[in-house]
Amino acid sequence: MIALTAMTIQIIDNNPDGIRICRVEGESLVTVVVPRDMLGETKCLPDLPDRGVYYLLDEDHGVLSRVYAGQTTRGLVRLDAHKTKKEFWNKAIMFLDNDVNIDRDVLDSLEAKAIDYVREHGSYETDNGNTPVRMRVLGYDLDRKETTPVAVNTVFHTKKNGVRATGRYNRDTGRFTVLSGSEVDLGHAVIKNQGAVAARRQLFAAQTGKVILADDVELSSPSSAAVFVLGGSQNGWTEWVNEQGQTLDYVYRSKEHMNE
Repeated sequence: MIALTAMTIQIIDNNPDGIRICRVEGESLVTVVVPRDMLGETKCLPDLPDRGVYYLLDEDHGVLSRVYAGQTTRGLVRLDAHKTKKEFWNKAIMFLDNDVNIDRDVLDSLEAKAIDYVREHGSYETDNGNTPVRMRVLGYDLDRKETTPVAVNTVFHTKKNGVRATGRYNRDTGRFTVLSGSEVDLGHAVIKNQGAVAARRQLFAAQTGKVILADDVELSSPSSAAVFVLGGSQNGWTEWVNEQGQTLDYVYRSKEHMNE
């Protein structure tokens, strides 16, 4: 017998890439997808439950490079603090219900399970099938498994916060070259990376905002290169990904990949 599930997805202002609210018939749990750059618009949403767990995603067309799991008793308001303190994420997925269905003990347990899952499957090369159905329907697969080998001599990219940049890693020297034509977000200051600070100061002087790199620039490490492009504090090993969505860490340091 075929099992049918009725799921409704509401979009805001006819924007399929914007905020989405997902409900399953017969269930009180509400799933909300919030792009980071549309967080301010959540203040205008109708009343939603305020208790549940959430994932902060570094996501590019459904491919996840980094995930953080947590809990909230304040609903969407919880994301305000994460916008200030965590720069890596560009999308949040929240699973919310009322305090009748999720008391504090249940909430703590759900958060612990979510964190354990992320820690265990952090690279997402797994055949585990436990990703919540709502996550899969919405296009975010925590259990994605790579099936095709990837050439290590390839171009990597980042698209975080709308900044598009590309580069290549030199395994022999450990250095990373940001390629000409890449965008550099000078609007975000560098945190604790003197190499990136020096490169920005030398190339851009008093410029501000988003600029285009005229020539290739070699940095001392993938993280220094990511900070140079994006500002803030970045982990270049997980920030730079190839066209298959595989991180630099996976391509160059994963034992599983090396044995392919």
